[in-house]
Amino acid sequence: MLQNLQILTKKKLHGDKMNLTFNQLMILYCLHKLQGERTIYSIYHLIQGKKSSQTIQDAHLFHLTPFFQTDTNMSRLSLEKTVTILSKEQLIVEKTDLHYAVTSKGEQELSKMLAETPIPIHLNGWKYQRTAALFWERLSLAVQVISHLKKRESKYIPVQRKAEPLLWMRQFLKQNRLSRDALGLQLYQELVSLLESDSSIEPDYIVIRLSGYQSFGLTESQAAKHFRMDLSYYHYLFLSMLHYITGYIEKNPSQFPILHAFLDKQQKHNLTNSTEKTYALLKQGNSVTDIMTIRGLKKSTIEDHLVELALNIEEFSINPYVSIEKQELIKKAAKERQTKQLKQIRSLVSNADYFEIRLVLAKYGEEL
Repeated sequence: MLQNLQILTKKKLHGDKMNLTFNQLMILYCLHKLQGERTIYSIYHLIQGKKSSQTIQDAHLFHLTPFFQTDTNMSRLSLEKTVTILSKEQLIVEKTDLHYAVTSKGEQELSKMLAETPIPIHLNGWKYQRTAALFWERLSLAVQVISHLKKRESKYIPVQRKAEPLLWMRQFLKQNRLSRDALGLQLYQELVSLLESDSSIEPDYIVIRLSGYQSFGLTESQAAKHFRMDLSYYHYLFLSMLHYITGYIEKNPSQFPILHAFLDKQQKHNLTNSTEKTYALLKQGNSVTDIMTIRGLKKSTIEDHLVELALNIEEFSINPYVSIEKQELIKKAAKERQTKQLKQIRSLVSNADYFEIRLVLAKYGEEL
């Protein structure tokens, strides 16, 4: 099966040299989007996927949701080193403590490098990263296991060693009634159909990482060397592929019954577990005060949950928490000042508190 998949792939080598790594370019891009309104550590929290109300809101307000939780290996030290490099190259300049703006030189370099190594078009960490990470664990293990089952070979080292995917694989095989040959054929056909569904994707970025019977997938660094590209750029191209795949399967479940089984069915909304519980209580008609009592949480915590709901649930109304008149005043102030800083907006709408401003920005920030 794996050998047949590899016939599908297109071998495109990316040998163009970059002055900056893609990670450094990405940080420059984020700083450009932030416009000096947040510290450099907001980027660290974004890339790490910190589930705080501030980070989640910033991701949406500054249009940085594609990068959310896309590199959990990033350290604060590596971020600081990149900022130092960008500053020495005069691509950024410090406005106030840890707040940086991109210079005109930086904007030119950013535009030039994005033309050479564009941000992968299907990258969407906020929407798909959690689902995609779990999907990859299951897919890579399934391809390996089913390939060996077809050959009646039981002695091999699983590519995934964590308990969850191994337990899931046992349950999947137990519940699936297809023969091992029929299961292998259907999985192969679904993968072929999926990888051929869009001409903008490169199947080899995925296939080269898969292991099968007497065939070993490459590591991320080995794959980057194979394609002669910057490691961080390959990392994001790979994630972009996974995000596309999981999104496409979610939209076409009947077309991919085997692959759809690899997705996490428990996640209805991209909410934190605590916000899910608050949302359930709200739908039961409980007030904020009621929920504070029921859950034993502070008002500020419930307010954080409401902001998260406004960001993620399109039909969630903020009218019970902010009057329509005040919403319009806040939106007008944000447009006039061309800012997302709460303090500046409140200087124009003194009768609005910070929670109300956050809620309006969460609901309408992207269109503003």
